[in-house]
Amino acid sequence: MRQADDVAQLHQCHALAHSPTISTPHLPTHANKIISRKSDGQYIVYTFDTKLGGRENDVGLLGERGGVDVEVSKKNGIRHPFSSALNRFQYALRSTFLPSLPNGSQQKGDDNMNDNTLHHRIDTLRSTNYLRYIFYDNIQDLSTSLRSVLATQRILHGMGVGRSGATALSATINFLIRDGCGMAASLLFTSYVSHSFRRNVKRWKYFADIMVDFGITLEIVAPSVLTIPFMHGWFLPLLCLGNICKALCGVAAGACGGALQMYWAVKVMGTEEGISEVAAKSGAQRTFVGGVGLVLSAFLAKWLGNSDVSTAFGLYFLLTAIHLFCNYQALKLVALDWLNGWRLNQIVDEFMKCIEDNEDRVDEKLASGLPVVSNPVELSRREPLLFLPELLSTKQIMPSPFPIRMGVSFNELCQHSYLPPSMLQSQVVKLQNQRADSYILSVGHVKERIQTKRCILVSFFSVSTNVEKAKAYLHGCLVRRTLKSLEANGKEDHHLLSDEEVVQKAETLASNELPRLWPKFERCVAIAGWKLDKTECSTEGYEIYFQ
Repeated sequence: MRQADDVAQLHQCHALAHSPTISTPHLPTHANKIISRKSDGQYIVYTFDTKLGGRENDVGLLGERGGVDVEVSKKNGIRHPFSSALNRFQYALRSTFLPSLPNGSQQKGDDNMNDNTLHHRIDTLRSTNYLRYIFYDNIQDLSTSLRSVLATQRILHGMGVGRSGATALSATINFLIRDGCGMAASLLFTSYVSHSFRRNVKRWKYFADIMVDFGITLEIVAPSVLTIPFMHGWFLPLLCLGNICKALCGVAAGACGGALQMYWAVKVMGTEEGISEVAAKSGAQRTFVGGVGLVLSAFLAKWLGNSDVSTAFGLYFLLTAIHLFCNYQALKLVALDWLNGWRLNQIVDEFMKCIEDNEDRVDEKLASGLPVVSNPVELSRREPLLFLPELLSTKQIMPSPFPIRMGVSFNELCQHSYLPPSMLQSQVVKLQNQRADSYILSVGHVKERIQTKRCILVSFFSVSTNVEKAKAYLHGCLVRRTLKSLEANGKEDHHLLSDEEVVQKAETLASNELPRLWPKFERCVAIAGWKLDKTECSTEGYEIYFQ
């Protein structure tokens, strides 16, 4: 009798928990399961199984963990070991290799959660292209591991392993010289280019991939020069040069890896705080791939021991092609939502063309919230990766008849500007007092060989923000477009103005257009999904301070 009362109370609590007073969307009429879920996908299901009728009126408890039913009966305590093992295996895969999903990613009202948790996570990661990215990334990592076996075999052969007369001391000295050159190169490389890694993450990452290919290639080719009499002394220099290339790869890949992990943390987990987990899971993936590479490398080394040199070189070039292809495909999946020099130039060009074609149509799209310029995904497919980034600060964002030089010093501004220094000084003071734009722009001229070319010079105040740097570049593009138009009209009308008059008129017209076009540009990039506050333009690094 008491057991029947307990069952009745249980049903009463069950009904109260699902009464209409609780504001829950799609309120169910009853619930047999209560699910406790963690962000990494593990969950426990508490199931009420009430068996009425019979002599004892038992209440059974069904416990479910990690997506597979684990039944515990009050009568016989039977468990399903296969389901439990499968459950633990799925949880191990999730917790070791796949990042956690953001809270609320599980669809509400999903009654088949115990079958779809792992599948749901995979589907979610597939929708963000994360699974494709780690597939390409791990394949290229595996190809590098296999090629390293080929390089190690060739280096040991060149060091004299297996030959009479070779000493351990000579091999040790060669390794020390090789490693020392790599360390020195990494320090010099860091001092010169560390400031530009953020601006060109994808280009530097691909640069690192190309450098490691060059490095391994030189290490494989180096022992071959020992068979050529007049090139016998080139073995150690080639070995050092190969290690230098690999050192440059280590610096560039390490610097860009954090930015890429931050991107995937935001893309997959919805917050930058997930970067530590993404980095840890990436390390676990590389460890697993490294283990697979060790096994394959053992078979590869044994097979190559009985093969000729042409077979080794053929396999190497095949693995190198796979490495470059996978890295290229992986980086194309990374759609960064901030503007660097190339992206800013593309977005401004698209915006200016739309304004020139039909500005009213642009206004209609903005009013309707429709995109006017390319979004990050579309632009990432066109972003070039096959050219080397600049080793020093670029003096212009994109080459053109009127290059825009951002972040020049005030000395250079006075030296090359068409305006006298006194007028530039008055403009600086005026901007500072009015707290208007935090930059000063002027058209200048630069002598190249026997020609004098125009350029657009921009100097930034110390308080300039990333948004204002993007505004300065749009301002420069307006000046450039106006200069081209004035020169073309002057030639057609056979009425040539002086250089000072053309420049002054172009600057005035552009300054009048900027207040009208800048809000539209801000709206365009916001609709497309770009973040102006993270803009990273290539500049010469100078800022103006006042005394």
